[in-house]
Amino acid sequence: MKSVEAVVAQKYNLRFSRFGAVPEASLWFSEDRQIMRFKLIADVLDKKLNKKGFSISDIGCGYGALVPYLFKRFPNIDFVYRGFDIAEKPISFCNKTYGWKNVTFKIGNLPDKESDFSVMSGTYNYAPVVSVNVWQDYLFRNLTQIWKSSRLGIIFNVSVAHEARITNQNISYFNKDNIKKFCERNLGKTSLFLSEKLPKEVTFFINKA
Repeated sequence: MKSVEAVVAQKYNLRFSRFGAVPEASLWFSEDRQIMRFKLIADVLDKKLNKKGFSISDIGCGYGALVPYLFKRFPNIDFVYRGFDIAEKPISFCNKTYGWKNVTFKIGNLPDKESDFSVMSGTYNYAPVVSVNVWQDYLFRNLTQIWKSSRLGIIFNVSVAHEARITNQNISYFNKDNIKKFCERNLGKTSLFLSEKLPKEVTFFINKA
């Protein structure tokens, strides 16, 4: 899938050059929808943390929008944030912008060290492939790899439909039952979280602890 990842990286580099550090650069419709996704992720973290510090790997971090959200959501909790993305331009922006303690960014599609949690928000939305099965297998392979470096669990969101498909604009829709079945068989207990404001999306939490 290296060639596919190169296409994805090129897509996001071009969009970042065009739009800058805004949700449109990451193929999001609006900042409100982006924040709602972050809230669902943070709600899971909140339930698991019990006000304790944590470390997090953000795979597909884009221009780093999750970082200031986490600082605002958890102002009295120390955490370590590691952002990863295959697109060079957003990562370059992040390294210049977020010179904060315990916050780092690197180019890559997988974590390079263990964290308490791994998160992916919109990471698998853009699918420059024809086959739904190929893209689903790509998601499953990545989840399997990321699971190895996640101490407490994985939190991720995807767009969903009754029948998995990839649109003419290369936006992927997964079948949520297929994802849950794979996760529970191969990784760990999996919970689903939904929001009325995001009717075509599901946030998954695979619990390792």
